[in-house]
Amino acid sequence: MVDVGVGREGVDDRVNVRFPVSDRHVVAALAVMASVLFGFAARLRYVHATLAGDEPHYLIFNVALEKYGSLDIMPVYQNRDYWSFYPGVIEPHISPGPDGQPLPLHGFGGPLLWHLPYLVFGKGGAMAFMVAVSVLIVVNIFFFLRELGIVRVYAGLVALLFAIGSPVYIYAPMLFIEPIGALAVLYAMRVLCRPALSNVRLAVASVGLGIIPWVHGRFIVFSVLIGAMLLWRLYRERGLASFRPYLLCLTPLAVLVGGLEIYNLVVWHSLNPAPANANVGNGVFQIPLHEGFLGTMLDRSFGLLPNFPILVLALPGALLTMRRGLRRLHLALAVVIVPYMLLVSTFSMWWAGYSPPARYFVALTPLLAYYVAALLQRMHHWLTTAMAVLLALFAAALAIAGDVVPTVRWNWHEWPPAQAMVKLGQVVAVPFARYVPSSFLPDQGRNFAGWLFGLAAVTVLLWLIGRRLPASRVPDWSSRHHRV
Repeated sequence: MVDVGVGREGVDDRVNVRFPVSDRHVVAALAVMASVLFGFAARLRYVHATLAGDEPHYLIFNVALEKYGSLDIMPVYQNRDYWSFYPGVIEPHISPGPDGQPLPLHGFGGPLLWHLPYLVFGKGGAMAFMVAVSVLIVVNIFFFLRELGIVRVYAGLVALLFAIGSPVYIYAPMLFIEPIGALAVLYAMRVLCRPALSNVRLAVASVGLGIIPWVHGRFIVFSVLIGAMLLWRLYRERGLASFRPYLLCLTPLAVLVGGLEIYNLVVWHSLNPAPANANVGNGVFQIPLHEGFLGTMLDRSFGLLPNFPILVLALPGALLTMRRGLRRLHLALAVVIVPYMLLVSTFSMWWAGYSPPARYFVALTPLLAYYVAALLQRMHHWLTTAMAVLLALFAAALAIAGDVVPTVRWNWHEWPPAQAMVKLGQVVAVPFARYVPSSFLPDQGRNFAGWLFGLAAVTVLLWLIGRRLPASRVPDWSSRHHRV
């Protein structure tokens, strides 16, 4: 089996921090808080913001289905049937098909998933669907951490911090499809990393992994890699004694992914999972890896770490968990994270994240919660916890600014003064944005070097402190299986 080692090296609840409540109480509280938080943000955007970026183009699929009973979006563009949610002329997002006919640039999987609430409540129904998806991400982060042995207090805290200080908050009230991929990936990794496999959970994970390539072609990386690891764990754990678990694990995934490939072959005459992007000349390895990776991680407008600095804690957390009993967990996470990062960082239309920030890394962000929680639990000190809270609140301030003043959420590298980070710096009279590197401005080598040095220094410092803690302050990594 893909034994991630958590059973042998999981963290017990015998850290000197206790909640006088059960996991279900914590989950209920997280769900309520996330619903209120994301719902309020959605309300602000529903009333005060116009859909922008790719958002209206996803909703155009719903208009086409409702008015024309078809996924052909050109009549919607031509007749301006989108006027109710985008009161202006919009440039069609299309790609030339094999015979030159205009075909959608985006996948229609997301609009199909939220089509029923759209029919009932319109744009608000689609936004409510995405809020619900994001609430489920927060809940699953908590369960994921608990199943990996994180104690209740830190699992609850980190799930809450990720609700306010990670890309989950920004995309919860918006009509981008990335949270759908994040939820499917997180749940499938929960199933993979649990001490015991469940046939029902396998089937649900398989359905999710099969759906997400329809949502976006790049998510097929997760379908293949996580699907393969689930099958390998099944084989290692159960052998060939029964084929029923294999059918539950493989059938939904194979049918859905196979259906997508048949669709692409018929419509696009291609087996490329992202044929629309390929047809306009975009592909992997078009951007140098170092340039794309640095932009994706550190760019002031679009990068993951400047906009969501709590994730800086993930690297020292990973180093502090580098022990023999957890090597399979690290390997499983690396198998999912590294190929996707390679894909995103070198793809000409995806590198540096684009706007809003860290867009193409959203699907992986919840997995990093484990390393952040592992660091906080290992340090088990109010200073480290306070630092994590402050980093999350900084990200929340940037995100809330984008809710109150919607235009500042859309960072354009051609016009840096419009960025939320610049505006926030003006409010507090600290121009910190100028010290954050940009992939699109000249003479940024010193900024990038300074950030890399600073990240390395913080990582090494936290790692050294963590590994030298007295035994009484180190969480008890027991040998028993930790179950929710």
